Amino acid sequence: MICLCEELSLSCWGLDGKIAILEDKHTVLKNFGLNDGNWLSFWNIDSRLLTMLFQSLDAKYDWFIVVYDYEKFSSDIEIKEAIILHEIGHITYPAGKDVICTDTEVQCDRIAFDYGQEEGIKKVLDLTLKMAYSLNNEMLLNMTEERQKHYTSYKEQMQAF
Repeated sequence: MICLCEELSLSCWGLDGKIAILEDKHTVLKNFGLNDGNWLSFWNIDSRLLTMLFQSLDAKYDWFIVVYDYEKFSSDIEIKEAIILHEIGHITYPAGKDVICTDTEVQCDRIAFDYGQEEGIKKVLDLTLKMAYSLNNEMLLNMTEERQKHYTSYKEQMQAF
């Protein structure tokens, strides 16, 4: 079942349009290759990381962020806002279907960082690294470590100013 959880105006981030946050467990599981939510706990996957951005076909919204469990997604405001900003970053830096691009993810992390979610994006990267180890996924591990290096480098650059 799809649930409309929150509406946001993109104007706070200098963009036009409206975005809605939807909860849709089935779509999230399907998109991430899972057919049962029990796999999340079995593989120690934090469901807040399983988010997606879709362009809307509904005239009322321009974009949708789809989350697995809105209550859990909202449980840590820093993580929530960092993920929202990261996903909004994909408006400018789109991710292709079944294409993994570290540079795109780094750019989206940087957007979250630039909008004040430095701690939130650090938490997201730490959770992603934990998930990569739990899944024993070398590609996710390498990409997350690369994203963490960029985060550290960018943080150092910003502190130098």
